[in-house]
Amino acid sequence: MLCQLGIGLPSLGSWLDDPNRPRNVTGDPAARLWFDALGHPMRRGALGGLWASYDDATGDGAIGLGTGDNPEVDGWEYTPIELLAMKNGTPVRTPDDWWNKRRPEIFTAVQEELYGRIPDRSLWPKITWELGEVSYGTADGVAYVERTVTGNIDTSRYPQVRNVPRIFGTLRIPRQAYDARTKVPVVIVFGGTGRWSNLGPEGWGIFGFSNAQLQPDSGGANMSSYIIGLINKGKWRKPDDWGTLAAWSWGISRLIDFFAAPTRYVGVDANRIGAQGHSRYGKATTVAAAYDPRIKAAYASSSGSLGARMNRRHWGQDLEVEGDYPNNAGESLEYHWMAGNYFKWMGPLVEDPDNPGVGLVENGTYKPRKLELMSVDGHSMVALAAPRVVYITGGNANDGWADPRGMYLAGLHATAVYNLVGVDGLVVPPGTEFTSGPGESIGGTPPFDEAFIEGYVGFRRQNAGHVDSPGWPAFVEMCKKVFDFVPFPDATDVKAGKKVSSGKWKVEGLTGPTPISVVNGEYQTRGGWSSKPGVIRNGDHIRVRHTSSRLADAPVVTTLRVGDDTYAFTSITAADSGRPPRRDHDHS
Repeated sequence: MLCQLGIGLPSLGSWLDDPNRPRNVTGDPAARLWFDALGHPMRRGALGGLWASYDDATGDGAIGLGTGDNPEVDGWEYTPIELLAMKNGTPVRTPDDWWNKRRPEIFTAVQEELYGRIPDRSLWPKITWELGEVSYGTADGVAYVERTVTGNIDTSRYPQVRNVPRIFGTLRIPRQAYDARTKVPVVIVFGGTGRWSNLGPEGWGIFGFSNAQLQPDSGGANMSSYIIGLINKGKWRKPDDWGTLAAWSWGISRLIDFFAAPTRYVGVDANRIGAQGHSRYGKATTVAAAYDPRIKAAYASSSGSLGARMNRRHWGQDLEVEGDYPNNAGESLEYHWMAGNYFKWMGPLVEDPDNPGVGLVENGTYKPRKLELMSVDGHSMVALAAPRVVYITGGNANDGWADPRGMYLAGLHATAVYNLVGVDGLVVPPGTEFTSGPGESIGGTPPFDEAFIEGYVGFRRQNAGHVDSPGWPAFVEMCKKVFDFVPFPDATDVKAGKKVSSGKWKVEGLTGPTPISVVNGEYQTRGGWSSKPGVIRNGDHIRVRHTSSRLADAPVVTTLRVGDDTYAFTSITAADSGRPPRRDHDHS
């Protein structure tokens, strides 16, 4: 990949003689193990020699590298990215501007600069779906029905593929719903069904996604095999091709296609889907929610770099520093997560004229970084999910490497977009005392073990390490914002520019006249269609339709606000217009 991009690894020389090596580090130079004053590991990246830890920039023995968001302390500042301004500087003032102009611009950049493009639909293999035998059980006081779901992927496009990919996992739903043939909300979890204890008592289901059967979490030969190799016919990726995170998100989207197919009872309400992942799977959850608007709630746990975190900040897991230390080849292990183009943004912006590829030494650092030139960041990913639920968590101790403050800032900076499209983003009450002290980034994060979930962007930092379990109860509460209602059905078979309406929906539970408004569409109650704010009453019937005529490779999302509740439905993409969406399923 580096050869395709014309990038060569610089000669960094000995760690002992590296002029960028921070002050006050200790360790075993022969073993290339270094630690800062708090015992945090110091790491040096192979691309440009960037050093990093996760330590305060001002305390005794601190490494003094700075994060870039406190210029008065750090001595440098990273360049912010304005979400509500086009790349040419034109302000984004209305929801329509966001949906039709800025969001497509950001989504295109995210694919080009970070995760890669999902291959054209014409290249997708056929998928034949199988449901395993039903088994019954009871856990956490809730009887359930469980069975496997297998998406068998046709390899006729490239029969020589070394490893046949498939979409596989275990679906568990309440026995009561199965017996009544009703559908329930389901959270797709990277891993197994262990979180049934959180979801089952709510009357919801869980799907444990075995993502490695679609594409393993590794590079090397696997990048020319499984789903990526199948579509590429065994060839190596090009710089803008999709990486593993996007491939996993594609698998989730195809799974939602199956859940939405009307041909058989599965028990899943495809209009109420959540997704959850921890660590690298938190990154994948962030990507899935940004790429597929049918995911109504996403829990990105400790997602760090390439997830819901500001990559511009220099703290902990910068992609440049995931290399050049024992037992981890860094970029050679984790490059598969993203598009190859990401390597263009790794390394120093200003090179040492006497040592090409290595950062210029200035006050013991080489800031700024090439990331200054990237047009999207972690807050862009959170904003792409608006107005849906995004819940971000992190921990203390070793989880400082994932940059809790950087994840908090991603949610905070995306809030302006949520507000523009009609819902609250991240809400942190005035006067909240942020964390501080040794090992904390300057500015801190909201206090430990307190969930900030009033808006549609949530944040919680647990007084525990690199785990996701403490954050689940608050995620369940956030899911209720989008699960506890009768949703609008997805619109289908939409031609570009043609208006399409949802089915009628009877409004219930209102106690009086209630405000109603719509974004990127129109609604109809008793009279004609309208896009202006109005009033609706209990018992009224309502329909919604989108009004966009844009051509883009992303679904058209129309949102409706009724009182304090927000609903969304999705049309098929313009790329699919003119023909019905393919429903791949078995014929048994």
